[in-house]
Amino acid sequence: MTIYRIDIRRHGRLLGHFESGTPWSLEAARDIAATLGKADGYQLTFALARDERRLVESGPNGMRLVSSEPLFVATTLEG
Repeated sequence: MTIYRIDIRRHGRLLGHFESGTPWSLEAARDIAATLGKADGYQLTFALARDERRLVESGPNGMRLVSSEPLFVATTLEG
């Protein structure tokens, strides 16, 4: 599964982020980017999950995944 993330700023102030891990995540990210235009003062940075950090626990009943976190790298929505 491919995960895209958009960090959203307006007039230099961080508003939050949009993250999509759907099968159509690139299309979803492009749709959000088209909606939030530069003319309205939005600045967008794009990232793609390339790896994952996992925290595992080992106990008498074996190993279990405690948490996972996608690790993002800068990208574009071209292509």
